[in-house]
Amino acid sequence: MATDRSSFNIESTESESIDKLITTSKPKKKVAISGENNFDSNSLANVNTHPKTSKKRGRPVQITDDRFKVKLPKKISPALGSKLSVLQDYMVELQDNKGRVTFEKIVTALADSYISNRLSVSKEEHVKREIQEEFDKI
Repeated sequence: MATDRSSFNIESTESESIDKLITTSKPKKKVAISGENNFDSNSLANVNTHPKTSKKRGRPVQITDDRFKVKLPKKISPALGSKLSVLQDYMVELQDNKGRVTFEKIVTALADSYISNRLSVSKEEHVKREIQEEFDKI
């Protein structure tokens, strides 16, 4: 049973025909690009000199004092957000407000309510003075 393994026999003794799985009846599409051999400088597309302007949506916010402009996004947990949204319905200070109630308005109303209801008269005056001094520093 000695066989010569120095070369491989790659010739096939059987001829198998391969059948196509998918047959197409549609002819192949041909694509012609106009100006495909045009290399002039005028062949480039016209560049729009006017930049796209996006339409501004929503109400424009007019903030006259720079001290009240929001510069950092609020970072609060969803639990605190839900507490504030429920609490906002019960706050008497915000019932007069028409339009959207912002996070800043809620915090301002809570701080003002705490200062006027929880602090003594002398501490209330002292806190208001400190707040005014901080505003002046800004």
